[in-house]
Amino acid sequence: MTTLARVAIVDPYSSGALLAPAFHARGLESVAVQTHRDVPLLFRSSFAPQDFAAILEHRRDPGVIAAGLRRLGVRYVLAGSEPGVELADELCERLGLDRNGSALRSARRHKYLMIEAVRARGLQVPDQFHSPELGELRDWMQSRGGRPVVVKPPGSVASDSVTVCRTEAELAQSHEAIAGRTNVLGLRNDTVVVQELLEGPEYVVDTVSHGGRHRVAAFWRYHRPRRRPAEPGVFYEAIELLPYRGERQEKLFAYVARALDALEISYGPAHSEVIWARGRGPTLVEVGARLSAGSNAVISGLCGGPSALDLTVEACLDPDRFHAGGHPDRLTSAAVTCFLVRPAGHRPRPRPPLAEIRRLRSFHRMSIARGATDRRVVGAVTFIHPVRRIVREDVRLLRRFERERLYEPLPARGRKV
Repeated sequence: MTTLARVAIVDPYSSGALLAPAFHARGLESVAVQTHRDVPLLFRSSFAPQDFAAILEHRRDPGVIAAGLRRLGVRYVLAGSEPGVELADELCERLGLDRNGSALRSARRHKYLMIEAVRARGLQVPDQFHSPELGELRDWMQSRGGRPVVVKPPGSVASDSVTVCRTEAELAQSHEAIAGRTNVLGLRNDTVVVQELLEGPEYVVDTVSHGGRHRVAAFWRYHRPRRRPAEPGVFYEAIELLPYRGERQEKLFAYVARALDALEISYGPAHSEVIWARGRGPTLVEVGARLSAGSNAVISGLCGGPSALDLTVEACLDPDRFHAGGHPDRLTSAAVTCFLVRPAGHRPRPRPPLAEIRRLRSFHRMSIARGATDRRVVGAVTFIHPVRRIVREDVRLLRRFERERLYEPLPARGRKV
């Protein structure tokens, strides 16, 4: 048996792909555990098999995987992305490692069970219902006076099939798109979740926990587009990094800490989405028991604060230092990530003049899918700069470029996309 301590990362995709290099920088090798042989298309480009000393495929028996990890000298197990959350916790339990509570393992993945677990602890959450039957969903909507609802799969990611439905006809369309269908993770949707539509600004609180001690890595605010008010889909046009200090941040963190406790999340990173509902205050949307997706796991670290990635590594390898750390003080830079949402009936141009975006003073990074027609969000651009005004000016210039030069109409037979 090897004596070298290693870390296992379950489904090391999206921001989870950053974990292996971060641990390698501290002298640890990583082992990848895949819940499915085929990496979901959503995550395929982020998987870096060369970063791992071994890759194990989950074949229905967690005991076999746990035995393999024990032979490889694994001392830490983390979820790399949403589909790996439950298996990571189970492997920790089988290996006798620090872990989150087993009783609520399913609730950390299932949107409906998650909200009910938090409700049971007396926290503010949305009204909700779930059923695979359209008639029951329609009855629930009618019982609430026909007010708009948010419809979502029970266990997907990346706003997959999440819609705002204002009419029974829209509800029927969403039900048809979700019930019994396969989501972007390759899992079958066995029910449909409906929740009241909450009005108010939406925030994200990124945290890392160890032994029940929760530390904040970043506060974010989502910005929704003012245009396209009739579209049923839930789209965000940007996410902005917020200062660490402020009355609202204090209340958001206090609420999220209680929500993490309610879900028995005592170890590891978490990404909590919260709406400050009018007249009600912080109200949970959902919690992901893993790093925030994309580059959000590191951006706060580039802006003078701790990053969720660094805190995750620190919590594993130097828990005393983690527990000694306090609330972050201030950021040295502003940051905004703008999402590129193509208009209906359009696609990105094959060769847009992207060099103009890269020349903007606060430009940090960009990703864009060229020629894609199936996804509405076709890319993202991140701006970072010590002067917030410059970031905001560059965001305005990006939006003008996006309107005027990024997209082109689809061919006639593709204009319904």
